[in-house]
Order: sequence, then structure tokens, then C-alpha cells
Amino acid sequence: MSTTLINPSFIEQFNIIMDKGGVMMIPLLICSFIVMLVTLERLFSLRKNRILPGSNLQKWQNWISGGMDPQELPRRCSASIIDAVLHPLSGHLPLGENRLEERMGDLARKEKHRLERGLVFLDTIAGIAPLFGLLGTALGMVEVFSRLSAAGEAKMSALSSGISQALFTTVAGLCIGIPALIGYNLFSRQIERILISAEDQLNSLIDRHRTQFVLDKHQN
Repeated sequence: MSTTLINPSFIEQFNIIMDKGGVMMIPLLICSFIVMLVTLERLFSLRKNRILPGSNLQKWQNWISGGMDPQELPRRCSASIIDAVLHPLSGHLPLGENRLEERMGDLARKEKHRLERGLVFLDTIAGIAPLFGLLGTALGMVEVFSRLSAAGEAKMSALSSGISQALFTTVAGLCIGIPALIGYNLFSRQIERILISAEDQLNSLIDRHRTQFVLDKHQN
């Protein structure tokens, strides 16, 4: 006995939607898929307990207090911002204060870029999805008016029916663009909060072990 994986009514409704929206429903469908994919991926990747695990700072404090033996270097977690900044620095400490700030700034910018991965798609789709919808509406209106001459006495009913179908892509575009914009803003805010927390943790670590991080100003 075979099992139908997709409900036939769903396929029928999908075909009706695509037929009403016309050719512009294809890019809108692609946009909706990208928004959903990026949103799910960022929801998983931007969890604070994944990027800033609670035990992360303590392991670095233990390593520094234990003499900073290169053989005992804390195991790197690929998602951790603290690890991504301190691992490249660990073999060059201590550094001059200006050089330390410069290197930490460079590494922090790289991490910010990593955390923002995928957000450019949400930002772009938030702008272009409504435009795709308007373009679909414009194309639909052109088709509606081109058929009016053949409508005869049913001209008004044909016009109202055609306009309702032409506006369908505008609605679809807004329904995709608005969530994309909301997602972009929320994820950007989450990244900002994570980076501020990471900066506070790093500053706390450096202040507590300043002699291990910063060269004395009288040293060359």
C-alpha cells in the first residue's frame, strides 16, 4: 500500500497560487525559500550559549595562571568568539599595548563578519521582494488592459477579476519582504549584544592578567 508524502490538496493550492501570481512568483518563491533557510541557520548559529559558552573564559584564566604553556593551550571551539581572538594571540603574548589593541580589533572585525554571514541575503530580499511583487502587478495590469477590448459586456467583471489577480504578487512580495526586514534587524541587534558581551569578557581577562598580555612600556 503506497503512502502519499504530499497532500494532493496542497499541490492543488500551490498551483493555484503560482497561476494567479504569474511568472514573478518564481523569484518570489526563491526569495521565500532563502529567507526561511537563512533564518533557521542564524537562529541556530547565533545562540549566545554557543558563541559565548560559560566555561570558556575560565579555561583561559586557568591557562594563563598555569604559566601559559603552549602544550596546554585550551582546545579551540570553532563557534567561540573568545577562542577565535585569543588563539591567534596566544603565541605572541605579551604585546605592546597599541599592537595588542590593533590585533584584537582586527580579529574582532573578522568575527563580526562571520556572525553576519547570511544577513546580506535578508537585507537584499527585504528590498527586492516588494519590488518583484510590484513588477508582477505591473505585468498583470498590462495583461488585464490588453484583454479588455475582447471582454465585451463583461468588461467590468473582467477588469476587477484581473486587478485582484495582478495585486496578488504585491501581497506576496510584502509578505516575504517584511519578515526578511524584521529578521535582519533582530539578528543585527543580537550580534551587537554578543559582541559587546565578548568585548567585556576579553577586557576583564586582560585587566586581570595585564602583565601576561601587555609589555611593560620600558621594554623594547
